[in-house]
Amino acid sequence: MVPDVIGLILFGFFIAFAIGLTGVGAGTLVAPTLIILGLDPAKAVGSALTFSAIVKIPAGIFHILHKNIDPKIIKSMLLGGLPGVAIGSYLLSNLALIQGLKNLILLIIGFTILFSIFLNLLFLLGKKRIDLSKYSYFIPFACFLIGLEVGLTSAGAGALGMALLLYFTRLSPARCVGTDIVFGLACSLVGSGSHMLLGHADNSLFLPMGLGGLFGIWLGTRLTRVVNPKPLRLIISVILFFVAINLIQRGLR
Repeated sequence: MVPDVIGLILFGFFIAFAIGLTGVGAGTLVAPTLIILGLDPAKAVGSALTFSAIVKIPAGIFHILHKNIDPKIIKSMLLGGLPGVAIGSYLLSNLALIQGLKNLILLIIGFTILFSIFLNLLFLLGKKRIDLSKYSYFIPFACFLIGLEVGLTSAGAGALGMALLLYFTRLSPARCVGTDIVFGLACSLVGSGSHMLLGHADNSLFLPMGLGGLFGIWLGTRLTRVVNPKPLRLIISVILFFVAINLIQRGLR
């Protein structure tokens, strides 16, 4: 059962607070929760992408104004990522029309979350940064695949984009974060627009969630200087693990 307006505002606040404090992607947290609460997978993905776009706009503007992005790298990422998001959204629209393939959507989302958890733990526990920058020409193709997956599931843009930047570029960690957030924002905007046109986004969900989310992202971002985000990231990873297993079990029925 989907929560009432107050519940959605609080849900959006806490999700965005976690995003601001830990960097965990909105799509990874929101879409699976909405599906478990009974929302149609396509509408859950569309609403999650729209919510993600709303809460990432302030962070994206902040990083752009402070020039905390790499123009050359972000252009390369968007070249592949944006077409991928549009195609992924279209594919989801067609899959959602086929009753028997809805289980496939659940499986794709579940396994995407598991992979995102693996990357999240890798960042938390890893001590050494692997240098694959000589293969940077791979970035547009990799971002096309990331965009395709985001359009299909709304999950993983943050973790997958960050992994790509950390390993395939020599950007500083701070510029990796800024570039990844702007990439995620662009993917969310294109994805939410595509899903809105396809009738997947639910105004009664993402508007109250977005209202709470704007306060949550502001507070979470401010607390990053005084609160260690690692314990929360570990807790979220554990929660997401059980959410992913639930989705996979539903998909195998």
